[in-house]
Amino acid sequence: MTRIFLTLAAILSLASPALAEADGPDGWRVSGVSANDVLNARAGPGTGYQVLETLPHDARALVQVVCVPTITREQFFALSEAQQSAWGAGQSRWCLVGWNGRQIGWVNARYLTEDGG
Repeated sequence: MTRIFLTLAAILSLASPALAEADGPDGWRVSGVSANDVLNARAGPGTGYQVLETLPHDARALVQVVCVPTITREQFFALSEAQQSAWGAGQSRWCLVGWNGRQIGWVNARYLTEDGG
């Protein structure tokens, strides 16, 4: 598990602002978490991984490093229509995020939304 964490730290350190601007929103916020609850950030992309930290229900300005599962545009359009329709069905999307200048961990993408300001 230490190796995974160190690898993720290396990925975060390589992420550049230019990539963030080209790939989508510059910031994300936690959404869909009750005011009396927190969002768990885990050591890996799934609920089976240890909780490393928690994010408050109203955390803003998160940096999204990478999300899984991932597929390129070319890969997606190479799939049949049936495969395109089924892609991602039943899978949770998990994102590695940073907050306040440091890596936090993996969170379920359904609790992230673009931070509009």
